Amino acid sequence: MLLPSSGLPDKLTQQHAGCGRGLGKEPARRREADRRETRPGEYHSWVHLATDYIHPTPRGGKCRVRVWLPEDERDAPVVICSELPANEGSSITYAAEQLAAEVIRYHRLPTPVVWIEHHPPIATDGSTEIFDLVAFSSYEVTERGPYPGETRLTLGEATWKRITRGMVEVLAGGGV
Repeated sequence: MLLPSSGLPDKLTQQHAGCGRGLGKEPARRREADRRETRPGEYHSWVHLATDYIHPTPRGGKCRVRVWLPEDERDAPVVICSELPANEGSSITYAAEQLAAEVIRYHRLPTPVVWIEHHPPIATDGSTEIFDLVAFSSYEVTERGPYPGETRLTLGEATWKRITRGMVEVLAGGGV
């Protein structure tokens, strides 16, 4: 996927550089004629919104999940997980590893994915909107049993990096 100069964190590019589907540099085997250029100020349209639904969080909560799938299978899917104002269960930040594992398994997404946490103004102080890029130490979905008779899916440990709405719009191919 060719992205316009977006100011995306270097770690994002480095993290996905060698995965074959990531946001790193374009593979050398791709011919010049196959490239899709994006003019400055325009968004690419090589991802499409595949699903938008309410997903359960631990302890009886809910969050909004949107999944964008790329046209090119070498690119990473983009997932935006939004905190809902009436969520009475675990927050999306507290449950990030579990939520990402469930979404990856349920939708059979290739890994790694670009996982973005979204805290809309209505879920914060009423005027602040927050986006965080979440990277996981491992994207392997595993099962763990924190309590007898209970199994949960999980990924590796999460780390967060604050990003802007503009960066998210570049990754999602337009409006969010």
